[in-house]
Amino acid sequence: MAFIREGMDEKKRACFTLDDQGMLWFKNRLVVPKDMELRKRILDEAHTSMFTMHPGSNKMYQDLKQKFWWTQIAKYVSECDVCQRIKADHLKPAGMLQPLALSAWKWEDIHMEFIVGLPRTQKGYDSIWVIIDRFTKSAHFIPVKNRYIA
Repeated sequence: MAFIREGMDEKKRACFTLDDQGMLWFKNRLVVPKDMELRKRILDEAHTSMFTMHPGSNKMYQDLKQKFWWTQIAKYVSECDVCQRIKADHLKPAGMLQPLALSAWKWEDIHMEFIVGLPRTQKGYDSIWVIIDRFTKSAHFIPVKNRYIA
């Protein structure tokens, strides 16, 4: 509270009031001190209580800005594991899928992938090179040694 009194002129300081219990208010909103544990408890209550059920950052911001003069809502919601797993992204649909061109002959159009990070075999192989023919849907799985040489 002292930093507010020191760094502001009389005009700006007029928006802040101190009630009879020693609580600092900005207009009609409570000023939350820089106590991370207190701030986390407020956000937890506004986000994960059984009455709120994980609202998004916009809804939480609108609710909390009426009562508190501090918000870090977007960061808190972006770190919520439940919200990241369940909440749907509100994005425009990608549109119609474009069909791939058909191959005229086998092994003319192939797809290759590497599967890496496998346990090493007795012969020293630790990766698999996958080659797929898109026309016949046949695949070759070739064991390879994963060596990074710069």
